[in-house]
Amino acid sequence: MRAQDKVVLVTGSTRGIGRAVAELLLDEGASVAIHGRSHKRCEAALEELDGGERLQAVVSDFKTPERSGRIVEQVVQHFGRLDGIVNNAGGGAAKPFRSLDLGGWRETHAVNVEAAFLASQAAYNVMRRQRRGSIVNVASIAAHGPGMWMGADYAASKAALVSLTKSLAFEAARFGIRCNAISPGFVETDMTAELSDERRAGLGVPLGRLGRPREVAEVALFLLTDASSYVTGQVIHVDGGLWMGG
Repeated sequence: MRAQDKVVLVTGSTRGIGRAVAELLLDEGASVAIHGRSHKRCEAALEELDGGERLQAVVSDFKTPERSGRIVEQVVQHFGRLDGIVNNAGGGAAKPFRSLDLGGWRETHAVNVEAAFLASQAAYNVMRRQRRGSIVNVASIAAHGPGMWMGADYAASKAALVSLTKSLAFEAARFGIRCNAISPGFVETDMTAELSDERRAGLGVPLGRLGRPREVAEVALFLLTDASSYVTGQVIHVDGGLWMGG
C-alpha cells in the first residue's frame, strides 16, 4: 500500500494515462479525486473504479483554465487536505505550423499550461500550510525539441510546463513540497489508437513497442510517494528510449 492514506487529485483521469494513475493510486491505498469535463464520463468512471468513500469526481472544462483552481478547493473541502496532484489534463493535434492561428494557440496553452499553473498554485497554497506535498506535471517528449509528432503549439505548451515545473520546484522545496514532471512518449491511449502497424514500426522506439498507461502511472506513483522524497525539479522520460536519439 504505497500510497496509504494519501489524498491525490488527478486531472484528466476518466481515461488514458490519468485513469491508469487513478486506478493505481486506489489500489495502493490513496483517496483519489478524478476529474473530467464530461458528467457522463465521470459517472461511468466512478462506477467502474468503485472506490467508495475514497473516491470523488469533479467535473470541469479547462478551456476555462480558472476552473482548475476551483476543483482543488472542492477536493480539499471533501477530503480535508491534499497530499498530491497530477496535472494530466491536456490536449492538442498534429497541425502544420502554417495552419496554426492565434486562437488555437491560446486554447492549447489554456488547457496544457494555464490550467496546470492555476491548479498547481491552488495546491501549493494548501501544501504550504501542511508543509508537505507532491506536484506531478505530465508533459511530453514533444517538450524537449521540435514538435515532430504534434503541432508547434502543443510542443511549446509542454515545454512551458517543464519550465513551470522547475520554477515551482525551486520555490517550493523549502516548504517540503516537491514538483516533478513526466515526459511520456507514445503510449497506448485514444490518441495513438489509429496508428497503423507500419507507422508504429516507423517510430523507432528502441524497446520496440508503445508504452502502457500503467507504466506511466507507476512513475507518477513513485513521484507522489516517499519513495522519491529526495527528488524534485526533475523530468523523467517514459518513452521506451525514444528520446535517446533526440
